[in-house]
Amino acid sequence: MKKFLFLLCAVCLFTSCKTIDNIQKSAVNCKYTLIGAQTSDFSLSDISLDVALAITNMDRSEVAKMNRFEGKLYVNNNEISDITFGSYQIIPGDTVLTQAHLTVPFNKVGKNIAGLVTMNSVAVKYKIAGIIYFDTPAGELPFPIVVEQQRKD
Repeated sequence: MKKFLFLLCAVCLFTSCKTIDNIQKSAVNCKYTLIGAQTSDFSLSDISLDVALAITNMDRSEVAKMNRFEGKLYVNNNEISDITFGSYQIIPGDTVLTQAHLTVPFNKVGKNIAGLVTMNSVAVKYKIAGIIYFDTPAGELPFPIVVEQQRKD
């Protein structure tokens, strides 16, 4: 009887580990691309940026259910702003474009970076770093991502 219970526990443990592994693979089997960060407006006190992130579900059978993204936007390795994206369901093989509109005070951006961004000139490196939270059968699964885009005009 003890051997049977031990064997049953071992099978359950193996099955649950395999299931968690499959859930993680389906959630993180996405490709992330920073499409761009464009200046949409600027004034004497702040600058407005439109930031776009493309998420492609590389899985062939599972829908990726993104609950939210919470992270930071960096310009030339300087933290500029918090950034969030809402929830999306991405069918297998499809790409979803997520967008955020940010208004950042000039004192946060810095004079040098603000000049580069507003003129859309020289080399500007945009980076988003944060956590995407996926909805899975085992609950919410956090997955860290970092994506960058270098612009040279």
